[in-house]
Amino acid sequence: MARLVTALAQALFWAVMRPVAVGLFAPAVRGRVIGALSVAGSLALVLGVPGGTWLGRQRDWQVPEAILAGLGIISLVTIAALLPTSRPEEEHAAYGISPDVRRFGIVLAAGTLSATRDFAGYTYIAKFLGEISGFSPGTVSSLLMVFGVACLAGVSIIGALLDRFPHAALTTAVATPAVGMLGLYAVDTDPVAAVVFLVLMGGALGSVFMATQNAMLHSAPRRMDIALAANSGACNAGIAADAALGALVLPLAGVHGTFLAGSLLSVAACAVLLGGRLLRQQPDCVK
Repeated sequence: MARLVTALAQALFWAVMRPVAVGLFAPAVRGRVIGALSVAGSLALVLGVPGGTWLGRQRDWQVPEAILAGLGIISLVTIAALLPTSRPEEEHAAYGISPDVRRFGIVLAAGTLSATRDFAGYTYIAKFLGEISGFSPGTVSSLLMVFGVACLAGVSIIGALLDRFPHAALTTAVATPAVGMLGLYAVDTDPVAAVVFLVLMGGALGSVFMATQNAMLHSAPRRMDIALAANSGACNAGIAADAALGALVLPLAGVHGTFLAGSLLSVAACAVLLGGRLLRQQPDCVK
């Protein structure tokens, strides 16, 4: 029950937090705000997971849980005391910059496919590196740290480009994991190439959700919080779908096959974005 409540709160948090945060800044810097939030989230993941694991091993598992609860209470008090209050409809971030139902649906579909793809491959990354690429357990742990650093670097780079090149940033964030997963699948036993493609995968892990959120800020057809809630729900549905996909693929094709499945989903997400781009250009061709 505690796990379920935490999951529901997490999904609600991401839907509410971003429009509140971007509402504090001018529309021209929305991408940078989204990037900063994503960097913070990625940094928490890179530092929090190993830190919490280490602390739990030194003491009891209740210790990191209690620390997280304490930090949550501090955040709650800080928000209640310092965050400006205003009616949601009065904020400039309450609605999309250029509402577009078709564009919204395309981004939502690409984001869902990306979430399913990401966790279909990332779930088994340690097993892949150990069993397929032949790395020792100690080296796998080091590579996972490299993976996390690459994730942080990718979010930082894409975040800096969101305001100037929003479409290119989204396309890059969706397409890069396709190269990484297909590369790992193709050169699975080459350790050097495996590290290179692992870094590509890590660099795009947090970037996709950030880039889709930014696209929602532009194309949301109605209220922004509803659009971001739909995006958060779609991503969580994709995460759930990856568990089903892994359960189907793993007995048939092994851990190697999960990366092929993930790469195919990457190609599908790219195809959705490309199809959307072609549809947008069609009226110009008619003219």
